[in-house]
Amino acid sequence: MKTLNEMKEAIVLLVGAAEARKLVLEAYNAEVLANRLGRLEVREGHQLAKPKGNLLEKAVVRVYEVVTFLD
Repeated sequence: MKTLNEMKEAIVLLVGAAEARKLVLEAYNAEVLANRLGRLEVREGHQLAKPKGNLLEKAVVRVYEVVTFLD
């Protein structure tokens, strides 16, 4: 598995800096939404919900997996 910085560099090389920012921002928003929905579901069950890791890191990994899918 590549490090986070290596994944960021690969994304920028494959799609360019502007598109990389856009893709990571969209993935980050999706991670935030999924995290919030998960918290709502758990809250209805009256359990404490903890954040599920670094959302920005998860977004970068998601984008990296997508842009390198056919490599």
